[in-house]
Amino acid sequence: MIKGARHKRLDGLEDMRTQSIMFAQLNNGKNVKQISKKIEEERALINQSKSSYEYDKKQKRKHARATRMVQQKALQRWLDKKKSK
Repeated sequence: MIKGARHKRLDGLEDMRTQSIMFAQLNNGKNVKQISKKIEEERALINQSKSSYEYDKKQKRKHARATRMVQQKALQRWLDKKKSK
């Protein structure tokens, strides 16, 4: 029951975030990434401890970094192949 109430509160925050994004983009084109990150973190902390959340975050960064490296290598191979033709 407590977790449901926390999810409901975060849903309300997400609605406010969406509205603020729209207003910011209409007014100045500003971004509200900090609000989005905070909501994502709080939602994860409902079911996790802070240390496991930080560990998961590090693992996601590692995976994204490895994916970028593979993509860069594939792009370089493709460019080298185009140059050699």
